[in-house]
Amino acid sequence: MSNSSSLSTPPKNEYFIKQRDLLIQEISNNLTKIHTNLETLNRSLHESKQIGKEFDDVARLWSTFYDGMNRQTRESTHDENNNKTNSSDIEDENSNNNNI
Repeated sequence: MSNSSSLSTPPKNEYFIKQRDLLIQEISNNLTKIHTNLETLNRSLHESKQIGKEFDDVARLWSTFYDGMNRQTRESTHDENNNKTNSSDIEDENSNNNNI
């Protein structure tokens, strides 16, 4: 009788070992998938960064263009204000000379 009871224990043990091995294999497969997906994500992020760097020169060019346009606008506005002030001064001098 003791032989029959010792024979019934190994199948339980075998079942546990099989289930454990299946779970370990499933975990391993899932970790492999996660690793692959992380590598894909890393590549995509790296490519996005590279594409962004390609626009740096274009952005710098447009920035220079807008800075130049703003500077030109400020200078022309400043020149117009100076011309108005100078013409007002000349008119004042002319009217003062006429009054004398």
